Amino acid sequence: MPKIQVSVKIKKRPEQVFKIIKDMESFPAFIRDVKSVKIIKRTDDSLVAAWETDVDGAPVNWKEEVVFDEKNFQAKFNLLEGSYKAYNGRWMVEGHHNDSAKLTLEANFDWGIPILELYVGKALEEKARRGLLGMAQAIKKQAEKNV
Repeated sequence: MPKIQVSVKIKKRPEQVFKIIKDMESFPAFIRDVKSVKIIKRTDDSLVAAWETDVDGAPVNWKEEVVFDEKNFQAKFNLLEGSYKAYNGRWMVEGHHNDSAKLTLEANFDWGIPILELYVGKALEEKARRGLLGMAQAIKKQAEKNV
């Protein structure tokens, strides 16, 4: 199962960046490939969300549970059902210097088709990396638009 990690530095305080991450239902407004994020269930520290995305013209949909750790500015997610066999990871926002933060997105993918992974696994991994980096960069842009 490939583990992919991407990071971006953002000129905002960690709590400001984490606030954007917690507002996942707003992602379609500023993240190009995210078509919708519908919150199915929400508690004080978690949510269940249904995602609809578009990857190079192909729909990719899933339902995930997200558990928020406000104190450490982390959000751990885990696939409940969807287009992948397994998908989990976390969003992490770390304090940096001079009122800036580092946003890291880690994700583990199991495409669920071993023969496909054997022949095109590296291409799928690179496509997933570009998608995750695009999400992180979109959050950076959203956070910094009023710097």
